[in-house]
Amino acid sequence: MLWQWLSGPLSVLCCGFCPDFSNTFLLVNGRKYSIVRLLKEDDMSFLYLVRLEDGMPLLSAAGNGDDDDGYESVNTYTLKRIRCPIGNISNVSDAMREIDNYKRFQSPYVVSSVDSQVIQELDGAKTIYIVFPHYPLGSLQDSIDDRILDGTFVSESECIRIMCGIARGLLCLHDSSSAPRGVRTLTTGVDEGTSDNVNADFNLSDNLGDDRDKISASYTDEAGLSMDEHLLELDSISTTSVVPVSYSHKMLSPSNIIFSSNGLPIISELGSCSKADVEIKTAKQLNRLREWVDDNFNSYMAPEFLDLKTNSKLSTKVDVWSFGCICYALLFGMNPFEREEQLYGASIKYAISTGKFSFPSQSRYSDSILDIIRSCLQVDPSERPSVSIVLNNLQQLQS
Repeated sequence: MLWQWLSGPLSVLCCGFCPDFSNTFLLVNGRKYSIVRLLKEDDMSFLYLVRLEDGMPLLSAAGNGDDDDGYESVNTYTLKRIRCPIGNISNVSDAMREIDNYKRFQSPYVVSSVDSQVIQELDGAKTIYIVFPHYPLGSLQDSIDDRILDGTFVSESECIRIMCGIARGLLCLHDSSSAPRGVRTLTTGVDEGTSDNVNADFNLSDNLGDDRDKISASYTDEAGLSMDEHLLELDSISTTSVVPVSYSHKMLSPSNIIFSSNGLPIISELGSCSKADVEIKTAKQLNRLREWVDDNFNSYMAPEFLDLKTNSKLSTKVDVWSFGCICYALLFGMNPFEREEQLYGASIKYAISTGKFSFPSQSRYSDSILDIIRSCLQVDPSERPSVSIVLNNLQQLQS
């Protein structure tokens, strides 16, 4: 058993809502961690702050463990626990793709994991653990919220610095030539443009196939056997050639931009990250994508997600839209389309679909940076600039 409950069931502190993790330990690949506190949870996953109690300290693939890496201590980590119920193959595949993503992008502006493990539980379910460096400064959303509470504003120069870092992280995702040698892109024997499997095209459930040795996940014997039985059912693998592929985050927002201790913005939460270029060919693909959008919608999503139809396409430009929304929120404290909803009562999805937003009448920021936001928030993705162009424009403002 992974969980080592040393004091029986969780005891409760205070008013009964704060679990006491003081005597709770877990093992990942033989390393013992104590849980400090719960950071975040959703339907199927939990994020904990943990401390390494024994075993060699782990180093991020993008760092070397020195102070310059920007995380608090080599003994303090963030651990994500994903619960995959028995029989839910898509959840397991999604989690394995997420693990792969944390090893795929070698950049100081994109988060990397330091360890991971898949556990076969006694009831047949699987639990997946991913260990990350801990970044104590929190997220960009935390920074935005703090400024609102303090009544302060970000300077334009600081905004440009942060957005340049985010752009560099996106450039790593979008640039097909930046994939590290240790990660292969698996190609299927089915033409991706005509496949009826939206999981293959959109990569909601990528097939890792024989590429599991290229990532850091380890398996219990039972979990490994089960993965062997089911992974190849998702796609029929005929080749394992290296193919340049661009990726997009698809759900970028201030809450998944975290800061290193030296203020470097880092793109995190790569569970939604998958192949950028997608063409919807069948009704089955269309329905599955619509379901995914319904389940995962946030106010930073591009309008393409709200107007899905057969033969429509998605690209890296979905992240450019999110980038523009993030820049707006950093300057003005909230998402541009949430502001539109508050001011005029319009549906936020309608505002996004039509690109309807406005700037405060009295702005402390230059027209140049506002123009960059406008260029990103074009409803037609072909009219949005690439991330490399946006980065170049921001760097010109820095000089």
